[in-house]
Amino acid sequence: MIRGNNTSEEPIILAVDTSAKATSLAVARGGALLRSVHQLADQKRSEALWGDINALLAELDIVIGDVDVLAVCVGPGGFTGLRVGMAAMMGFSAATGKAIVGVSSLEATAFAAGPAAAVCAIVNAYKDEVYSQLFSFDGDGVPVAMNEPVVSTVEKAIERVATEYDLVFASNGAEAVSEEINRVLAARHQAGLRLRQVEHRMADAIARLSFLKYKRGKTQTAASLKACYVRPSEAEIKLSLGLLGSKIKRSMKQ
Repeated sequence: MIRGNNTSEEPIILAVDTSAKATSLAVARGGALLRSVHQLADQKRSEALWGDINALLAELDIVIGDVDVLAVCVGPGGFTGLRVGMAAMMGFSAATGKAIVGVSSLEATAFAAGPAAAVCAIVNAYKDEVYSQLFSFDGDGVPVAMNEPVVSTVEKAIERVATEYDLVFASNGAEAVSEEINRVLAARHQAGLRLRQVEHRMADAIARLSFLKYKRGKTQTAASLKACYVRPSEAEIKLSLGLLGSKIKRSMKQ
């Protein structure tokens, strides 16, 4: 049983991913995954998340106070889902002073597919679009961004990076996205480009990558953690088009 201060040299890491339609949770000790769960979120995700976390910790005979590092997906992904996961981790960090490590969904996807010479991570953005970003890897297998994350069609995402010869495209589970990637790659007839499907359990990759970042001192606080949205929310789009009421406009500007 682990209680209070963890005397092990390896920190206990709690990883949360609420960026997609499913909630993914994982607990690791250092770089070793202890247990994870992956389940479809319901409409009361914000209410259920802490119960899901406590249930996972209880399976390992751990309480939330035993956790040393909080790891959370900061996007891009679903706006509401991201806010649920980030708010939970930020609240716990603010109350306890525990460090937070933010990991983007694109970083986690690349990490799960690597290491390789180069990986273009592609995440479903819905509306027939995807988020994408190109990564290389350092000596420890940590993804290193080679360009900025963008939102586009699959075809444009591939076109942006297809000058790379030895390139892996990594998709995190959406069948429609994977099928579209394969279709575009087949149409290009370009050697050295291939798709690697990764597991849906993004929290697993987030936990392991967070440990590597934590060892390098790349941690944040509740005040410094920022979301990676890439594209504006529906409310921001409507605001720019003048489609929101005056009270909502004033609230968003504040």
